[in-house]
Amino acid sequence: MADHAPGDTTDDAGPAAPRLANRSFPALGTMVSISAPLDPEELDAAVQTMRRVFDETEQYFGVGGRGSVESLRRGDIELRYSHHRLRTLYEQAINWRNATEGAFSPHSPTGPVDLRGLVKGWAIAHAGQSMMDLELPHWSVTAGGDVLCSGSPFPAEPTGSDPFYGRHWRAGITDPFDTDALVADVPLAGTPGFTAALATSSGHGYGRSNAYLQVSVLAEDIVTADVLSKAILAGGPATLDAAVRELGVEVLVCGHDGDLHASPGWPLHPAA
Repeated sequence: MADHAPGDTTDDAGPAAPRLANRSFPALGTMVSISAPLDPEELDAAVQTMRRVFDETEQYFGVGGRGSVESLRRGDIELRYSHHRLRTLYEQAINWRNATEGAFSPHSPTGPVDLRGLVKGWAIAHAGQSMMDLELPHWSVTAGGDVLCSGSPFPAEPTGSDPFYGRHWRAGITDPFDTDALVADVPLAGTPGFTAALATSSGHGYGRSNAYLQVSVLAEDIVTADVLSKAILAGGPATLDAAVRELGVEVLVCGHDGDLHASPGWPLHPAA
């Protein structure tokens, strides 16, 4: 899985921006981390808004064997009688199944509806939108190894027509053979209001053998990155090529033999 560590600990972009502040809290069976160049009190207020997003996600969809997603998967409820949010999530999953020619599926191998593959991305996306709604341009949110960010950890005033504000956020992708090592150090975002997302999937998906050991996807939004990392893991080279060609994402895959292969636009920065 990806081990994302956004930002640095030093600031050479000037004295105007507050120091980078960080907060973490448990949600959806994992840890959520928020980073932003904000005063601690301002970040605490923003984190409360984000926590409500994740709390509502657990309320609507459940986690760890509870809630409507698990009830649907077990067959305890029928989709047509479920909450409209669950039906909307299913419609999104069907759209992704069609876009990936079945490599991503909203059904388990035995048939029941299984929407667990969308819940975390849905929550991260809405958490990011809550930061936008608060008119906070510089932030990063990480949950369960997936990251969505905007702006810079150390913002600076733009020069001329260049919209870049300071440094990029950085995200490290863990080596699947050595959890203490990284296979990539990825720059993300840099422009306020325009998000960048990185999601990594590994292991076994949908009960099938996977074409790759680990797949990381860079995209503008976290749901796209998260879904396509799962789809490429299961679908292999054909799904990878279609995602890069038709959906404009960049991909780094690790084969079962440990070899790394990157799409042409993947940012080839050495791991730290």
